[in-house]
Amino acid sequence: MENFNLDAIRQIIETDHQAYDENFTKGDASQFAKHYTTDACIFPANYPKMFGTEAINAFFDGAYKMGIRNIKLTSSEVMGGPEFVIESGAVELLIDKGISVYKGKFIIIWKQQNDQWKMYRDIWNIDTPAQTQN
Repeated sequence: MENFNLDAIRQIIETDHQAYDENFTKGDASQFAKHYTTDACIFPANYPKMFGTEAINAFFDGAYKMGIRNIKLTSSEVMGGPEFVIESGAVELLIDKGISVYKGKFIIIWKQQNDQWKMYRDIWNIDTPAQTQN
């Protein structure tokens, strides 16, 4: 990409996060993976790595069926170049009535596919310390 502009990509990412949350709020599982490249992987906490459109849609459809109604992604850092852009930030999951049930952090690697910036690798984990057994 000759005219790489990180500020423009930050705006694309912000717009994508808003659309992602709107898709999730509607419970439209077919829309979740459209934000990812066709060869994307997600790395959810406490689950194995999931690869591809079908697995990503199934994971987020399952989260919706479990009661998650909103995913709020707040970007704090965006860096990179024309091949890959790396974003880090905070994630919050909410159930009905806007009740927060999960706060954590994420790293997303973005890459272009069909002239659109999409999520290529997505990993997140919770901020709450792990429970220990006595």
